[in-house]
Amino acid sequence: MGGKIENLEVKETATEVRIDLAADVLFDFDKAVLLPKAQQTLSQAAGIIREKAKGNVRIDGYTDAKGSDAYNQRLSERRAAAVQTWFKTQGNLKNVSFVTQGFGAKNPVAPNTKPDGSDNPDGRQKNRRVEIVIQK
Repeated sequence: MGGKIENLEVKETATEVRIDLAADVLFDFDKAVLLPKAQQTLSQAAGIIREKAKGNVRIDGYTDAKGSDAYNQRLSERRAAAVQTWFKTQGNLKNVSFVTQGFGAKNPVAPNTKPDGSDNPDGRQKNRRVEIVIQK
């Protein structure tokens, strides 16, 4: 299983399934309240979790590099918790054991700035994300 499914990307290995969700689909910039348009993407992710999860499911929140480390850390934790709450209340995953973590701007998947030091909005957008890791 792999490739893009409507705002989420699934990567599967022998030991885990990783679902990457674009934070811009889930949240407004600088917010941790789920947007109405997040429902479909979260429903698709919930289906994958239902099908694949055997043990703990990790929900990792990330931000871009704008703002202080402490602020981004709290924002990423709140985003991971919001996704967990949705899965338990609306995603019918009450019996799944979730572990949430926030990483702030750590572990970027793209540069937040261009080589000349100027802002890189595309890179920052990719770094605003929630990753779900399902152990097999």
